[in-house]
Amino acid sequence: MPRLLTEQTFYQYLKCPHWVYFDAHADAKNPHDPLLAELVNEGLIEEKQRALLAHKPDLAEVMAEDPESAFKQTLAFMREGRETIYRGVLIHGHWVGHPDVLERVEGASHLGGWYYVAADIKRMRDVRDEYKFQGCFYAELLQRVQGIKPYRGYVITPDNEAIPYEIETFEAEFRLTLDEIERILAGQKPPHFSTSGCKQSPWFMECRGESLACNDISLLNRVWREEVARLQEAGIKTIDDVAKRSIVDLENKCPDLRPDRLLTIRDQAVAIRDGKHTIKGRIEFPKANVELYFDIESDPLRDFDYLYGFLICERGKETYQSIFAKDEAGLEQAWREICTLLESYHDAPIYHYGSFEVDVLKKLIKKFGSSSIVREVVERNLIDVNQSLRPVVIFPLSFYSLKDIAAYLGFKWRSDDASGANSVVWFENYLVKKDPELKRKIVEYNEDDVRATKLVKDWLVKNAV
Repeated sequence: MPRLLTEQTFYQYLKCPHWVYFDAHADAKNPHDPLLAELVNEGLIEEKQRALLAHKPDLAEVMAEDPESAFKQTLAFMREGRETIYRGVLIHGHWVGHPDVLERVEGASHLGGWYYVAADIKRMRDVRDEYKFQGCFYAELLQRVQGIKPYRGYVITPDNEAIPYEIETFEAEFRLTLDEIERILAGQKPPHFSTSGCKQSPWFMECRGESLACNDISLLNRVWREEVARLQEAGIKTIDDVAKRSIVDLENKCPDLRPDRLLTIRDQAVAIRDGKHTIKGRIEFPKANVELYFDIESDPLRDFDYLYGFLICERGKETYQSIFAKDEAGLEQAWREICTLLESYHDAPIYHYGSFEVDVLKKLIKKFGSSSIVREVVERNLIDVNQSLRPVVIFPLSFYSLKDIAAYLGFKWRSDDASGANSVVWFENYLVKKDPELKRKIVEYNEDDVRATKLVKDWLVKNAV
């Protein structure tokens, strides 16, 4: 019996082909928590989806739970010519599609003088490749159901903007990917390749274990697939193979790869082989009597940033301050508190890890406004520790997330299940249960994040300044 293929299969394949393989063929199942599954899907919770569709004058919702019944109900709505169909299901053989929205447009089809196009509601505000693959899949299913293939797909953003993309321009790549997925579903195991996308898979430990067992080159941090393929063509198949070679040798064997990339790849391989970091240069951090460390907790399922944590380091004293907003109504007040804090420490450097914090602050400035001092702080004072360390330190790690690097340097989060994804689950459960213990756990996790950021920055000051 053919294995089920859905729109999610394409997302899983693009993140980690082994995800598709293990889901289809592993003896024991390893499913995501439902909230984590929706988080991985990059969608929004139903509450937000319904709010985005509330203005539709003729909205039909598919209520059936099992796929076959839901497909029959979807077909009935399509034949009736309903303007918008929410939570529809499309089936053809072992293909099952779950577009968030089917929208009626004018044009001849088996249905009559109309046909349907598909749209997914996503939390991102751009059209990503994985969304296009899913849209091509919906278009194939719609062609079989209504006799005409839509030439466009759509992504609906949290701002209720429908962003179109052309199906035809992506179809060739979709076909190649579809064929590869079908082979994996039939039993062909994909080659090893570790990426940050693998971390999203419930099979991450199994997948990583296989890569470690064969000392795969893809375990190097931020190595590209094309680089791995080229090295393997030259007979360089493992991390040890890379680490033991001189740069001149690598350049002779792979003259089409950039020398600076070969140097980075070789140095990363040496670090992982030896289990030791390497300092390549120096970092210049500003000297200051007061420093802030900053981290935000976000719930992507609601497109909502709910916790803003600051570690204030002044005169040898460390003070943690959290600003919490449980809903949109409380966000403006939270922003006023954040602005007051930033204005109070307008001369202090503010350290964070990754670009997310800057993006959120700019979004809040645009939404609520701010003083010129706050705008200046955001433009000048924020320092990305991750961006600062990458050019000057090579860690013996496949991933350079805060969790990976701080743990390597000896930091330990208080909660054994601490992660950004789990903090979303805690927040969602807190909104339902109003359990103060869940809120405490979220705040504690955020405090650990800012303290981990400080530990990494302090280590860099000691070792690379």
